[in-house]
Amino acid sequence: TVSVLYCRPMARLESMPGAQEGHKAKPPKAPCHEKVRPDSDAQHATANGATMTLTILNYALMMLWGYIREAFRYFVPDPDLSVRQGYAPLLRGSDDFFSRRMYRRVRDCWNRPIDTRAGRVIGVMQRKSDTGHKRFELTGKTIPCINLASYNYLGFSEDLPSVTEDTLLALERYGTGACTSSQEGGQSQLLRDLEVETAAFVGKEAAVVYAMGFVTNFSGLAPLFCDQTLVVSDSLNHASLVGGVRVSSGRVKVFKHNDMGSLERTLRRAIVDGQPRTHRPWKRVVILVEGIYSMEGEILDLPRVVELKKKYKCLLYVDEAHSIGALGSSGRGVCEHCGVDPSDVDLLMGTYTKSFGSIGGYIAGPARLIADLKRYSGASLMGDSLHSAAAQQAISSLRVMLGKDGTTIGREKIRRLKENSEYM
Repeated sequence: TVSVLYCRPMARLESMPGAQEGHKAKPPKAPCHEKVRPDSDAQHATANGATMTLTILNYALMMLWGYIREAFRYFVPDPDLSVRQGYAPLLRGSDDFFSRRMYRRVRDCWNRPIDTRAGRVIGVMQRKSDTGHKRFELTGKTIPCINLASYNYLGFSEDLPSVTEDTLLALERYGTGACTSSQEGGQSQLLRDLEVETAAFVGKEAAVVYAMGFVTNFSGLAPLFCDQTLVVSDSLNHASLVGGVRVSSGRVKVFKHNDMGSLERTLRRAIVDGQPRTHRPWKRVVILVEGIYSMEGEILDLPRVVELKKKYKCLLYVDEAHSIGALGSSGRGVCEHCGVDPSDVDLLMGTYTKSFGSIGGYIAGPARLIADLKRYSGASLMGDSLHSAAAQQAISSLRVMLGKDGTTIGREKIRRLKENSEYM
């Protein structure tokens, strides 16, 4: 889904506060560990009764009109709805009704094609449709729009000459892909450099890189947990974390989102009760959380989580998909933002999709454990390794963030993101 705001003229965009540089207004910054009041209107905004009633009424009218049209089509069949002989229909029953009579009427709002970089401003390709939105046809025109759908936090997906040049050179040298897994065909020097520089950046001994952020959790978590491992997971953890735990052999208990009291009660009860039926102690207990919860925009109370981890002798896995590059004075993530030593977090996961303008993800931690992950995780054994050009994009972006390109562009990007976020 592409959420866009039509912008005419484009000069209006350039004059918006904070569009080019961070807005100077700086409200007081809340500490990392400050708890958001549960009754906050901003956190729990709900629609009023009139809005909900009108919404339900509109859906009811759409359904009623849809059923009337269905009854009409019973007597006058639509040739486009006939199923080719020998083939089964793609949809049946209520799914077919919803797709044709409700979603199709409004689907022009979604799946908009674009023909530019996924930057601050994108070009949305204009299209027209026939009656009922059955088919779309491009008009050849492009509408400039403000991009509200991308998580290109630091703007590295746009044309930064030094980064773009390095990426094109890597593409020319290494080609379009490895066409094999890293365990079978090995990995390029660029991929090895990315692992080393990522580990140094987040303060860990080693790192393993995967070709997709979702796969990083889904495939990386599976070999970590045996049947005597208890995973204590935040109730709003990302689907990749949930899926990764489900395919592992570990047991799961869930605590209330970002509620440290609930986390401690869950840990205490799990340790007291032990394993199901046998009540033997758990071999290990792992706390599974995120640095920034992307759908809620909330930062993890990491100091308190580390305190509980040490108190109950647990392990800690932090997903920094949305916080790496975006938090901390140098972009090192939630550990730097909260003033926590990275050594207090056993495994740090992150992606290159958000702040680095690339693709893929990593897991960083002790060298021995990372070596085992490379050996046993499904993505390392059977999945393609990360594209060398994508690896170079991440490396070059990381070096710009650290100022290794001889400029202050990276530092300015991080500062501007922080100021704009506080302003908004």
